[in-house]
Amino acid sequence: MIHPKPPEQPAEVHLELTRVSGIGQSLGLRPGDKLVGLDGMPFTDGARELARRFSPMETKKVALHFQRADLDLTVISVTPMLGRWRPCPAVGNPKLPQIDTDRVENWEVLRSQDGRYDLFRHRASPLIWFAAPIWLAHMRLWPYLGGMIALVMLGWPAGWWASALLYVLASAYVRRNYAQLIRSDRLARGLVPFAVVAAHSESAAHATYANMEPDDRFAFGNASVPPAAPKVHLDDAGEHAEAEA
Repeated sequence: MIHPKPPEQPAEVHLELTRVSGIGQSLGLRPGDKLVGLDGMPFTDGARELARRFSPMETKKVALHFQRADLDLTVISVTPMLGRWRPCPAVGNPKLPQIDTDRVENWEVLRSQDGRYDLFRHRASPLIWFAAPIWLAHMRLWPYLGGMIALVMLGWPAGWWASALLYVLASAYVRRNYAQLIRSDRLARGLVPFAVVAAHSESAAHATYANMEPDDRFAFGNASVPPAAPKVHLDDAGEHAEAEA
């Protein structure tokens, strides 16, 4: 009797998320996202080795590179507990940017169906504590800014101390719920969570997203995107030719 050969297993495999945890959802991950690299290097070593790359105290930041269909995503995490993983065939030629995990942060992108987008940093700005109304104005959260001003004015008849106390309490509320405030406001404008990108500044986050969706436009005017590096060509003699803008 001739026994059929078992199917050959691929030499390299990546990890695919089949179910996303709450932490994974906060990083914008979805079922089907494939983990293709860590810290700028290809990763094909399985879930156990993935867990070893992180600190048990969740103090080490790791850059995780994912592929979602034709999108390349990079997020920063301190834990591998992003959901349920399963091996999957290796993805060919993934783009793995070099990232300094000590300098970059996660930025959440919200997008509308007509191609408008906005983004915000996951880490709360210190401005919330010292000048919450200015931060609310900067983020264009006008209804919440109006509510905070009305609340502070409500305490004025009782004395300045009452207004100051209400200001501190309102600032603490904004600090604790800043991400939810932004999401609810943008949802009312037709923007929904789309992805999370890792970048060292707001302009770099805009540039990263522009590479993902070049036809999209910033919902609040022109985004500040750093210029692309010029392309330098070499002539036949190996000398530098004129640079392209």
